[in-house]
Amino acid sequence: MTTDANFTGDPSPLVSVLGLIKSPDLMIGSTEVPLFEEEDMCTPLNISCACHTDYSSYEGLERVFLGLVAVPVIMFGILANVTSMRIFTHRIMSGSSINWYLAVLSASDTLILFSAFFVLSLPRFGEYLTWWRANYISYSVTPCMYGLMMTAQTCSVFMTVGVSVHRYIGVCHPYKSVEWLPKKRVTTFIIGLLTFSVIFNTTRFFEVHISNVCYRENIDYYMPSLQPTALRMNDLYRQIFFGWAYTIVMYVVPFTLLIALNSMVLSAVRRSRRMHMVSQCGAESEEFSKKAERKERQTSIMLISIVLLFIACNTLAFVCNIMENMGTEGAIYQTLVTFNNLLVIINASCNICVYMLFSGKYRMLLRYYLFCDWSRQGELLIDRLEKSQT
Repeated sequence: MTTDANFTGDPSPLVSVLGLIKSPDLMIGSTEVPLFEEEDMCTPLNISCACHTDYSSYEGLERVFLGLVAVPVIMFGILANVTSMRIFTHRIMSGSSINWYLAVLSASDTLILFSAFFVLSLPRFGEYLTWWRANYISYSVTPCMYGLMMTAQTCSVFMTVGVSVHRYIGVCHPYKSVEWLPKKRVTTFIIGLLTFSVIFNTTRFFEVHISNVCYRENIDYYMPSLQPTALRMNDLYRQIFFGWAYTIVMYVVPFTLLIALNSMVLSAVRRSRRMHMVSQCGAESEEFSKKAERKERQTSIMLISIVLLFIACNTLAFVCNIMENMGTEGAIYQTLVTFNNLLVIINASCNICVYMLFSGKYRMLLRYYLFCDWSRQGELLIDRLEKSQT
C-alpha cells in the first residue's frame, strides 16, 4: 500500500518544506516503500510514477492549524490587504512615495495569502470536511500557485527592506533625501525589487508537475498526482539554491539590513527628541516641541513594531531552514514547519493593525471606506481632515 508523503527539502520562508503541499504521491523523505513491482513503483526518484491507489490523511495538527485556523486568517488578511492597497493609492496617501512601498507590500501579501489558501489550507480544510473536490482543485493548481506564492513572499520581504532603506535615508540623511529619493528613482527601485523577485523564483514554477490523475480506492475519488520534477531532484540545484542562495537572499541579507537600518533610525530619532526637549522656549515653541516629540515617539514605536513583527514571524522559518540544511528531519521538524507557515500567514494578514495604530490618515480613510461615505460631503470631510493632518 502506498501513502501520502512529504515533499521535503525546501527551506523557503512560507513553505519551509514542500511537504506541506503533500500530494498523495510525493514520497520524498518517507521511509515507507510501495509494495509494487519495480516498473510500477511510485518512488521519490520516479518522476513519471504510476498511480497510488490509496489516499493517506494529513496529520491532525496540520488540519487544525493550516485548515481550520488559517482559513479565517487568510480571508481577513485578503480583505485587509485589498483595503490597504486602496488606501495607500488614494490621493491623500499616494503623495508620499513611502506609501508606494506599502501599497506593493499589501499587494504581495494578498498574493501570498491567495496562493497559500490553495496550496496549504484548501486541501486540509477539504479533508476535514471530506470534501474531496477541494483537494482536487488544490493539487491541480499547486504547480502554478506554489511558484506564485514564493515569488510574492520574496517581494514582500524586500518591500519591507525597501521601506527601511527609504526611511533610513529620510531620517538619517534628511538633506540628501530630496536628491537620493526623487519619485522616479523610487519607482525604478520598486520595479527593480519586483523584477528581482520574479527572476529569483522563476525555477519555482518548474519544481512540481502533475504526473497523473489517479483513483483513490479508500476515498472513492480521483485525485491528481503531484511529483517533483527532474530539476527539483537535481543535487546541484538543491545544494546551490536551497543550501546557499535562499538562505542568504531570504534570511541573512534581509535580517541584517532590517536590524542595522532600523537601529540607526531609532538612534537618530532619539537624538532628535533630545534636541527638541533642549530647544524648548516659550509656549508656542513648547507646543511645537511636544507635537514633534509625540510624532517621533509614534515613529519609533512603529519602526520597532515593524521589525519585531517581521522577525517574530520569520525567525522560525530561519530555524527550519538551518534544520533542513543540516539534514535534521522528523516529527519535531514537521511540527515546526506547520507553525512556521501559520506564522507567515499571520504576518501577511496583520500589517493593517500597525497601520491603524500609528497612522491617523489611514484610520480616517479606513472609516471613509468602511462607512461607504463616497459622497461629495465625504470628500469635503477628507479634505478638511487632510489639512488638519498637515
